[in-house]
Amino acid sequence: MSRDMVKHGFCYHLPLPLFAAVMGLSGLGLVWHAVEARWHLPPLVSSMSTGAAVLVFALLAVGYSCKWLRYPDRVMAELRHPVRINFLPAISISLILLGLLLRDWAPPVATALWMLGAALQLLLTVIIVTIWLETERPLPSMNPAWFIPAVGNILVPLAAAPAGYTMVAWFFMATGLFFWGMLITLVFFRLVTGPQLEPPMRPTLAVMLAPPSVAFMAWLSLTGGTGIPGHLLYFIGLLTFLLLIPQVPGFLRLPYFPSWWAYTFPLAAFTASSFQFAESGSLQAGIPLGLLAALTTVVILLVTLRTLIAIARGELAE
Repeated sequence: MSRDMVKHGFCYHLPLPLFAAVMGLSGLGLVWHAVEARWHLPPLVSSMSTGAAVLVFALLAVGYSCKWLRYPDRVMAELRHPVRINFLPAISISLILLGLLLRDWAPPVATALWMLGAALQLLLTVIIVTIWLETERPLPSMNPAWFIPAVGNILVPLAAAPAGYTMVAWFFMATGLFFWGMLITLVFFRLVTGPQLEPPMRPTLAVMLAPPSVAFMAWLSLTGGTGIPGHLLYFIGLLTFLLLIPQVPGFLRLPYFPSWWAYTFPLAAFTASSFQFAESGSLQAGIPLGLLAALTTVVILLVTLRTLIAIARGELAE
């Protein structure tokens, strides 16, 4: 552990983007819930993933609260940062995901979590988009992490629709799709015409996989069938997955950053959506689903291990 880490303590260096770890672990829980249902396996891995997500969220919540109380200037610096502020809604998204994972175990707790997460997500969307509109943003500051504040709203229908809050679900679906349509254009313009993403931000390229994947699952929750919109959403996700494959060698050469967690939830969301696409009768190949689940599991376990090593070495201070 570095001297700086020993001197100031863990919460001093705790980065806001690390809340994406809860999203990744929750995504792993959703993937294994689908795996266990499809192949009639006991709910062991999904339960372990859910427990890990709950534990990590609790630890991060305590740690970041400590940072807020003891080092408010560092917290405000992150909230003023043109990139890191976009990871603030990872907290509300984590609450929504935990609500999804816990609905079979503790329905009242699950309902409270996703409702709190949805309200916080909407509030953060309004605040962050207002900041975008009122503050000049240089082109290099734009990156796929911009999807998180606004497009994260698409997650809400996964919990709201099955609970009977249909109009709430449609509102959040419309909100997410509205911003996704604009932001995908802006981000692609920046990626094509602007400078190359800085190394810490290159993992956020994977974030582009999440919106169409989650939107497909939300569409199924709202309509109960794939239909033409569902096929379009899933295949946009598939195309995005294929476009990311040539980026893998570059990803593998990057040193560790907390933004590595950007690989995890989007991949998990695409894998979970692929299982649902297969369940809808549109896909019959079981082997690719197994390979996707294995790939997702390995990636999330590797990122988890590398994060634990970084914490032990004090690399979060860098």
